[in-house]
Amino acid sequence: MNAPVKLSKQEARSARMRERILTATLDSIHELGYQNASTTEIASRAGVSRGAMLHHFPTKEVLIGSAVESLLEAEITDLRGIADDYAHKKLTIDDFVDYLWSRFSGRLFMITIDFLSSARTDEKLREAVIPVSLNFHKSLNEIWSQFFTYRKTSPHKVQILLNTTLCLMRGMGVQTIVRNDAEYYDGLRSNWKTILHRMLDEDADDERRDA
Repeated sequence: MNAPVKLSKQEARSARMRERILTATLDSIHELGYQNASTTEIASRAGVSRGAMLHHFPTKEVLIGSAVESLLEAEITDLRGIADDYAHKKLTIDDFVDYLWSRFSGRLFMITIDFLSSARTDEKLREAVIPVSLNFHKSLNEIWSQFFTYRKTSPHKVQILLNTTLCLMRGMGVQTIVRNDAEYYDGLRSNWKTILHRMLDEDADDERRDA
């Protein structure tokens, strides 16, 4: 195993500054929206000069892309831990659905939906955020597939189940903006879990017949 690289004091300070700027960027988008999250506001929140921030992130698009990348990389790390817990039978597929809902009903989703909406008509922003978004979904596909390692579910069906789950979560996440009703969302999730288990039970029946 390679020894961790030791940073100089200057490199460590620079890394901490970058982290503060990225955190301030995400907080600003979450609280103010992408359009109102100015570089001046972000620099103020991070406690750095605008010039120092521009040294690390020369344009707002580069800054947003880097902030989103850091957000999604942290999310991928968490997801891998969840998938590992499932593989060791510490969690069920229901737990994973609930975990996804916690992400689609909170800060992560509200930040991503805001910059994605802006990216629809902002080519520079789109070029900055789409690659990291695609990488996140690729990693999510890989992690989801781990839940079916011991089943004979076809890869196509695995993808259908994942994307149906994600579409449901996105729709529910958007609806939370206009409807604050925890019982309502609990009911939708419960219904989807029932359907999901029914489909998985079909696979289990097929496995028994083939045995």
